[in-house]
Amino acid sequence: AAGDMACVPHNYMLGAFVYGRLAGESSAEFCAGHDFAAVDAEQVALERLRAWAPLQRTDGLPPNQVEYKLRRMVNDYLQPPKATRKMEIGVERFEAIREDLGRLHAREPHELMRALEVHAIRDCAEMAARASLYRTESRWGLYHARVDHPGRNDADWFCHAQLKKGEDGAMTHFKRPIEPYIVPVDDVARTSYQRLRIPAAQPALETAQ
Repeated sequence: AAGDMACVPHNYMLGAFVYGRLAGESSAEFCAGHDFAAVDAEQVALERLRAWAPLQRTDGLPPNQVEYKLRRMVNDYLQPPKATRKMEIGVERFEAIREDLGRLHAREPHELMRALEVHAIRDCAEMAARASLYRTESRWGLYHARVDHPGRNDADWFCHAQLKKGEDGAMTHFKRPIEPYIVPVDDVARTSYQRLRIPAAQPALETAQ
């Protein structure tokens, strides 16, 4: 859904529903107070050429092979526990694959769809790597466990770590404060996720006789 995150816990359908509704409501509110933006005809023409390019090529890289290569790299370099050097290598690999995007070849509309998805998968992989490098702490159990930053740091990182496209087209980082909760949340609910993780040093509970 628009507005959702690219890197979320597994089985996140409920989160997709929530973020999708929030994104829709926010978009409707924004549109109600703004006029339509001017359409850049040149930009539209260039995007049309980019989108249809794989069908125009007579030879090139199959989308499924490039996608497989990308997903293997995500597993190899971004899978937790995360190590800084591995993630840096991942960024280098994802940047290199950018060159492959201009060689994607599609034989029919379905392959064209897969070719365009590869563009998005590559972007998401790079964003996940750069955001993980940016957040120098560990949080959310195994999801963001960094070998070189094993502790949780609420003083610096109790925030949203976000990315945006800079003026030069490159990804830039920024922090966004956590907004107040829509409904009151007590301390027990606020820390429930952390308490699901049983520390290794914690003694096992005795079984009642």
